[in-house]
Amino acid sequence: MTIPTYVGITVAMRKRLAKTDRRTEILNEARMLIATRGYAATEMEDIRLACQLSRGGLYHHFGSKRAVLDALVEEEVMGLAKVLKEAVVWPIAVLLDFGASHLGNDPGIVADLSSDEERLEYLSSLEVAFDRYLSGLLSEKMQAHILPSFDAAHVAELFLTVNMHINRRQIMGDWNEGQAAGFAATSLQALEPFLKDPTQLHAIVIELQKVSVS
Repeated sequence: MTIPTYVGITVAMRKRLAKTDRRTEILNEARMLIATRGYAATEMEDIRLACQLSRGGLYHHFGSKRAVLDALVEEEVMGLAKVLKEAVVWPIAVLLDFGASHLGNDPGIVADLSSDEERLEYLSSLEVAFDRYLSGLLSEKMQAHILPSFDAAHVAELFLTVNMHINRRQIMGDWNEGQAAGFAATSLQALEPFLKDPTQLHAIVIELQKVSVS
């Protein structure tokens, strides 16, 4: 393709992408910038330039940096939900195996946040994404594992509520990984009366207890 030149200025021709593809491109560039510079030092203008978009083109997809953060967190949770949906094993084990930073998993974009204000924004985004993408799915997956005298949706909600508490404590710096793992182990043991087969939790609890004393 010939790149046209007007008044000595070379004009770059960008491939026109579908809306979803452009949105994905923006988030990929934003994620790389934030990983390199940190969230605080990454501005919308940086993202725009990295994507070679007009301001209108960028703001058509995301109206603010907070909206970009919301979308990045949403992507992380959707990835976790995809793994959970496709899994055929004990659902809590799946969530911990792929999503628990105190078990050595990638913490994701939260690692690039530097202030309490940013971390609180992240936690707010995470709570919304959990409610939207994980709550109903976990309830469905838990159904086969919960005693019929209990509501699987309530048990799933209890697990996610405790998980958010652990996230908040760890992300805000109140707990280290060992403390978070210890509380997670205790919380899982508290779920045993609801389960058809409590032994499903034993290996997970043992692993968390090892982390809590390491």
